[in-house]
Amino acid sequence: MRLILIFSLILCASCSSNPDAEAHRLALWNFNYEKDIDNEYRIYNYIDRPFFGDCEDFAFTLQKVIGGEVWYIDRGQAVAHAALVKGGWVYDSIYKRRVSKNRYNGDFKYIMRAE
Repeated sequence: MRLILIFSLILCASCSSNPDAEAHRLALWNFNYEKDIDNEYRIYNYIDRPFFGDCEDFAFTLQKVIGGEVWYIDRGQAVAHAALVKGGWVYDSIYKRRVSKNRYNGDFKYIMRAE
């Protein structure tokens, strides 16, 4: 009985989730990657239904919902990328879960602004 109680407490502790992480998961579920055309930004007002674009479109759309800053990131080998950073966490279109900024594989160059 004691073992069941301990196991239940562990499960319940993992059930409590971060609302930003949940928003990231929802956005990933509904995001459809499309190659960038003429370096335009497509920023949607929603993440709960399908939306389209590339990495910065994903980041700016998620920013509109949860806040944070969109960063231009150099991932090496001439690969530029954009991701949302909030509270020390990176919310990226290519990762299933948020990643600590300290553990993220990339060089954060500058904060991007949608114009």
